[in-house]
Amino acid sequence: MTAQIRQESLRYYANAGPVTDIEKYREFVDWLTADVRAIFQVVQGILVHDGWLKAYGIEFNDAQRYDFNSLTMETVLDKAVELGGKSLSIPRAPDKRVIGCCREFATLMTALLRAKGTPARSRCGFAAYFDDSPTWVDHWVCEYWSTEQSRWILVDPQMDPFQQSVLSLSFSPLDIPRSQFLTGAEAWLACLEERFDPEHFGISGNSAEYNLETLFGLWFVRGNLLRDFASLNKVETVPLLMRLWRGLSWDSWRLARMSDEKLTANDQSLLDQMARFATSPDVHFNELRALYQSNKELQPGDKILRYE
Repeated sequence: MTAQIRQESLRYYANAGPVTDIEKYREFVDWLTADVRAIFQVVQGILVHDGWLKAYGIEFNDAQRYDFNSLTMETVLDKAVELGGKSLSIPRAPDKRVIGCCREFATLMTALLRAKGTPARSRCGFAAYFDDSPTWVDHWVCEYWSTEQSRWILVDPQMDPFQQSVLSLSFSPLDIPRSQFLTGAEAWLACLEERFDPEHFGISGNSAEYNLETLFGLWFVRGNLLRDFASLNKVETVPLLMRLWRGLSWDSWRLARMSDEKLTANDQSLLDQMARFATSPDVHFNELRALYQSNKELQPGDKILRYE
């Protein structure tokens, strides 16, 4: 990789996309420190994960949701302001936070880092640290560029002190070991190369509730590959179950909803190419961008992004 390509990539990820544009909150952003550790805590004080509500001792409250008409981070901050609080930087009680999922934690941190000029991107993939089983759980994290260390660092802002303690994490969520998180692209290649079992990738839950036979398998990995590839192009869509939970489908995104046996040889070749680019997104930055922009099949489209 040439120094020019690296700089192009870093400039690209240091600027907001449509989902992470929070220019409306420029005054707050300018005041906020650029320290990653502080931004990490700010995100935790704004959001509460929908799957952890009971653990925090609160019930689901529709008034805390932000995602009725928009999936942007500006809308998340709008809802946070609506819920009250003297400053977005002061942690709120869980019942005063915006309800979201891992994608919101990762993408809000990405938005704040980009607004401070730090290269950052949301990564959709699978985490190994939710239990001691061989299962890799559907998850999103934030990845930012450390100038001091000259490397990309994975951060999981969902992991506040409470969740860190419940899960007995043996590492800091401010620097997740690469062995503990695989992007959708990394998982796809690992399964194709038979280094991992595709049936170990997915998410626990009642599959029948979503009219699915199972919530694990290569089809799930493919979906996260597509979501990760879109996110690398600044289109941070939602996890698989978030649309299904609302009674919506993924039908408008053919490659995301297609069953494994219906994939064509061309589909398979395209997915493999995406995975190769996305596992080294800086090395293949220009190719990754060109492939996404030239192929509508890789783009989730407005219907997905608007929750229609």
